[in-house]
Amino acid sequence: STIDHSPSIERQNDNSVRQEPAADLRAFRQGWVSLKYSIDTFARCCLVMTIETSVDGGAGYLLPSSSGTALLATVTACAFLPSLLTPPLLHAVGLPPLPTLARRLRPWAHVSVVTGWIVLRLWRGGEAFEPTFGLLAGDGGSGDGGGGGSGSDRREEESIVVGLLDLFVLLVRRASDLALALSSASELDAVRIPTSAAVVLLNDLLGLLLLRASLSALASLLRLSPAEVRSAFVHRAFVFASENIGTVRKELAKEEDKMIRQIENETKDPARKITRRLPPRGTDRTALIEDMRSRARKEDEKWRDGLVSGTVYSGEDEHTELLNEVYAAYSWSNPLHTDVWPSVNQFEAEVVSMTASLLNGGDASVVGAMTSGGTESIVLAVRSALRYFGHRLSVSHPEIVCSTTAHAGLDKACDMMGIRMVRLKPDPVTFALRPGDVERAVTRNTVLVYSSAPNFPQGVIDPIGELADIARRHGVGLHVDACLGGFVLPFARKLGYDVPDFDFGCKGVTSMSVDTHKYGYATKGTSVVLYRHKALRQAQYFAYPHWTGGLYATPTIAGSRAGGLLACAWASMISLGEEGYLSRVKSIMDATRRIALAVADIPGLKLMGGPPKAMIVCFGSDAFDIYRVGDRMSKLGWSLNALQRPACVHLCVTLQTVTHADKFIGQLEKVAAEVR
Repeated sequence: STIDHSPSIERQNDNSVRQEPAADLRAFRQGWVSLKYSIDTFARCCLVMTIETSVDGGAGYLLPSSSGTALLATVTACAFLPSLLTPPLLHAVGLPPLPTLARRLRPWAHVSVVTGWIVLRLWRGGEAFEPTFGLLAGDGGSGDGGGGGSGSDRREEESIVVGLLDLFVLLVRRASDLALALSSASELDAVRIPTSAAVVLLNDLLGLLLLRASLSALASLLRLSPAEVRSAFVHRAFVFASENIGTVRKELAKEEDKMIRQIENETKDPARKITRRLPPRGTDRTALIEDMRSRARKEDEKWRDGLVSGTVYSGEDEHTELLNEVYAAYSWSNPLHTDVWPSVNQFEAEVVSMTASLLNGGDASVVGAMTSGGTESIVLAVRSALRYFGHRLSVSHPEIVCSTTAHAGLDKACDMMGIRMVRLKPDPVTFALRPGDVERAVTRNTVLVYSSAPNFPQGVIDPIGELADIARRHGVGLHVDACLGGFVLPFARKLGYDVPDFDFGCKGVTSMSVDTHKYGYATKGTSVVLYRHKALRQAQYFAYPHWTGGLYATPTIAGSRAGGLLACAWASMISLGEEGYLSRVKSIMDATRRIALAVADIPGLKLMGGPPKAMIVCFGSDAFDIYRVGDRMSKLGWSLNALQRPACVHLCVTLQTVTHADKFIGQLEKVAAEVR
């Protein structure tokens, strides 16, 4: 069960209302914060002076350097006074506070620092750059007369700092000298010996940390592909230019306005009524319903005519009426409150169980949860893999191996959780993920391999069986995105169609996502995410016991959810039954085959990925621009999916498309002939 306490608003009495502090009190507080910051800066300056002291090896006590007093005065003047005087000066000239000013100047500061660093390090007024080496040269203590030099000679050598690494080594040596001087000043072995040992161990620890960080950075650089570097550079350059260069910002704003106007002209009715404010009085119920029904009838014409790829997967009037009645019965329900609506909780559990029975391959331990759609199912599967295969095994830089054909919901999940995506190009002919490429891409940072059954662009099923073996061998997760195929492929297999292994029957599959609101024919807004065992499902949960409102725990991203949608999913599956799904899948698969065979015979067109094994017919062309075909089909009323990399177009066959398959074939033949 899950608990969700909504934060309540407590009304305070007149005596407990906190008054806003007066302006002079706020000014005093700001001044006090500035003073504390200045004192802290002064303390840090004193610490710097302590590090700048040198060690007299014979006397065994600390002596300040000859320039210590002057340096202390300089650092104090540069750090203490500006921090005290800057706030009133900025206020006097009308500039924003220092933190705000720093945020505005930060992008330019990054560019200036990098440019200045390159100029100062490499430019010598036209002279050739000849680097010299200080601490890392290793020749100060050897050679003729070099051994056993005095402490002053050693300090003079150490003062040669060429780069940041030299400075780091110098600071470590000075800190070691300071600690050893403190230990040698004591005559007690109980103090001197542990301190000396601690200095040695700390020195080694710093060295190991530096080595580890360097190797980790090198490994990350080696893992980066040229495409990733180029993409990151282009993105940063674009963001910088769009935010900080006036000309670029104006041109982008002009193009954005142009695109918005174009989209509005193409997708919105210019005569539509727009309500921007809450009406002073409520609208009559009869008029309101009639207005909404009028809008719906006009917008439903296109998909009812079977001219839309995917989008509406059932549309049968009798089934729609059933779902509407079910939703009306549970329109106020919320599965978060199981004590109020226990039947909704049961609906969810049974939908998960029925879905798992189609895909578990005989593994009774498969469990799951219902979500708001395919994207949330993917996000939760990624969260589960990150926590189970990543955090549990101390993976600090998680990666997911996937194909470039993977659904964009995976990009969203990785962007949310800071996971690096290792994108692999699919086979150029079959558009399936190649197991050999996946084997080479898996590293110690991999937490998940992502596959599709089928993928959205070409409708190709990845070789799940081979990928499952790779995932098991490397001890990583394997997710199968079956949002499109979850309620088609199991029944197509029963009908005798050639369907490769794709579900939990492959032992390495750890999670799957299946959309009930697609070919499960449920109302929009439901999906199912399945896991091999309970520990994986538990990794997707969120629970926070320390909130002042009490325990807060949710199984999915959302807190409150629409119980009516879960009830509709249950009603859809129960009302259709296995027989209903089998008959619908047969109609869809037969229509898909008929369309695919016709497309293959049209001169200039070619099937992408070979004959379809699911419900998607994807086609491109080597003879002409395939987008021209898509545009002309759009003018005839069809709404197809235009794809890229490579350029192609696809039709996702639904029940509405089945009865219009011949119409699609005829119009496609005509359009292709015109484009040729």
